Amino acid sequence: MLAPYQSADTVFEVIAAEASAAVAVAVLMVVLLPVALLERRLRTPVTRAALVLGAVLAVSVARPFLNDALAVGVFGLEPDTMWATRIVTNIVAWTALLSLVAITEQLYASSREARERLAGALRTVTDEQRRAYRYDRDSRDLLDAEVAALRAALARLRLSPVDFDAVREFADEVRSASHRLQLQAAVDLAVASAADPTAGLTAVPHRRFVERLRPPPLFLVGVIFAAGSMPFAYNAGGWGLLFIVVAGVVGVGLGTDLLTRRLSRRLDPRSRGAVVLGVWTLAGLIVSGIGAVLVPGSLVPAIPALAVPGLAVLAALCADAVHRGRIEARRLGRALRDVARATAVRAAGARQALMHAADTLHGRVQGTCVIFAAQVDDEPATSDALARFERSVDAALVAVLDPTDAAETNVGLAETVAVWQPVIAVSTAVDAPSERALEDPSVSLRVVSVVAEGLVNAVKHAASPHAAVAVVALPEDSTLHVTVSSPGQLRADAQLAGGLGVSLLGPSARVFQRDGEVVLEAVIPVVQRLADTPHAVGALQDSDSM
Repeated sequence: MLAPYQSADTVFEVIAAEASAAVAVAVLMVVLLPVALLERRLRTPVTRAALVLGAVLAVSVARPFLNDALAVGVFGLEPDTMWATRIVTNIVAWTALLSLVAITEQLYASSREARERLAGALRTVTDEQRRAYRYDRDSRDLLDAEVAALRAALARLRLSPVDFDAVREFADEVRSASHRLQLQAAVDLAVASAADPTAGLTAVPHRRFVERLRPPPLFLVGVIFAAGSMPFAYNAGGWGLLFIVVAGVVGVGLGTDLLTRRLSRRLDPRSRGAVVLGVWTLAGLIVSGIGAVLVPGSLVPAIPALAVPGLAVLAALCADAVHRGRIEARRLGRALRDVARATAVRAAGARQALMHAADTLHGRVQGTCVIFAAQVDDEPATSDALARFERSVDAALVAVLDPTDAAETNVGLAETVAVWQPVIAVSTAVDAPSERALEDPSVSLRVVSVVAEGLVNAVKHAASPHAAVAVVALPEDSTLHVTVSSPGQLRADAQLAGGLGVSLLGPSARVFQRDGEVVLEAVIPVVQRLADTPHAVGALQDSDSM
């Protein structure tokens, strides 16, 4: 669009100016290709930036001379000697536009990379969820089988002579069942079989170009185009025209920004994109019309008819990249947290049910057997005593299958970390006071929430699949200091893309860069004062001391 129009008065001369500009673009593309290839091999950001910006400045300076060489030497046009104006215009336009293109591309790339990491983690955790559901079903089947076997043994006991040896034999079966349930409770999910290894994520639907257009940020299009127009405006009419052009372009841009937001509200993506493209095309025509009035007889004012909507499209794609990165990361992060939480709850619930059943058999049923064995060892069992024994054992077996008095499932830090281990290697360091404080379900829930959010961030940002979790008690404040760190670099849009999950953890939670690590930290209050004694630490008394 920035062709040598200064001496173009006829249709042929305009076409010739456009042709010379197109050939110049092709030449510059060839010149810049080695720079693009070299840039991809550089690892130092400063060196990469210096190479790219140096190349952009060099071709911005060379482009007007190349355009004139082609326009004069090949097409016979008159030279345009406004070298300084044309060079500054190229520098401003190329730097602004290519930076916007680079930012948009980088945001799309980082969004795609984060989505691939989160999607891969979600597939892995979903497989763990299937294992947890299978483990839960196997555990329930085992409970049913053990209870059925014990009821059959109780029936055999009733039909046989009830003496000390018979009751002891039944008690041995109870003990063996208890041990089998304890072993099942200790089974690692990694060795449990998955019910369906073929499940996956739903593919992201393809979006058409117009569906990617969102209203650009306020003032962005107007300010960039005004900056590119300043050299020509000053050269054509001095400071007065420069002020009018800048004020007019920025004003039209702001009005267009507000109008597109108003018209595109509550529209579907395709209609919204059509509104953005249509309104900014109209704005370009308006700017061209104003330019034709201010600078009559020149073709330069016709440039905004294409340049303004073209710049708006780049800005609209940039806005879409920011929005899409934020929405996708939030959606997948929430799904990953939910699946991991559901997996941990399912596994923890199954383990707690097994341990409750084992404790009931080991304590309640075996205790009943001990008392009944002592009775029948002294004298033969009466029918009433046998009936009471049967009712007591049967009630205990009912409690094994339906633990209505069991506490609500509490997913601890260890269970949560175990679910995440197939996704990312997690090392934990929890000091002794924190271990006792985590016995309080409310404290454990908050710590687990922080760790889960930190592991989601680690998946998004980590340079290697490793994370370190540390929980340290701060007795002077009655708080736990929780940190989740992983090697990596926060993306440029990290605050936009990942701020919601962290904000839900409370005012103390924050994500920051520390040397080569991404760190999430939060401070969790506990109910009672933390002490250095083993008797009153954290939010719950140590049960071993009571």
